[in-house]
Amino acid sequence: MEPLEERETQVAAWLKKIFGDHPIPQYEVNPRTTEILHHLSERNRVRDRDVYLVVEDLKQKASEYESEGATFSQRHGCFSVSSVPSSTIGETGKIKATDYTFEEKIGILFRLNAESISCSSEN
Repeated sequence: MEPLEERETQVAAWLKKIFGDHPIPQYEVNPRTTEILHHLSERNRVRDRDVYLVVEDLKQKASEYESEGATFSQRHGCFSVSSVPSSTIGETGKIKATDYTFEEKIGILFRLNAESISCSSEN
């Protein structure tokens, strides 16, 4: 078990990180409050790690979907730039994936998918 002073230092650092530029509310520093806040900081650290992993997984999936959509469009020759917002297309003519949220990327993919379905039925 960590010494109480070390936990107090960890709690103080965590509170500073959480509150940022705002003042940290006053609290009674004793072994019980230190233990409770240390436990909360550990749970918060684990939750932050889990959220980070989920976000990274969603980014990877979005990238894979974009790649699959581009491959599909190239194979079937029915990709139309008009179905994608003009701000999505860079000067090189390629889709800029990094400038959009996950939800916006999914929306673009749905539009591409809907267009490719309509192109497939025309062929």
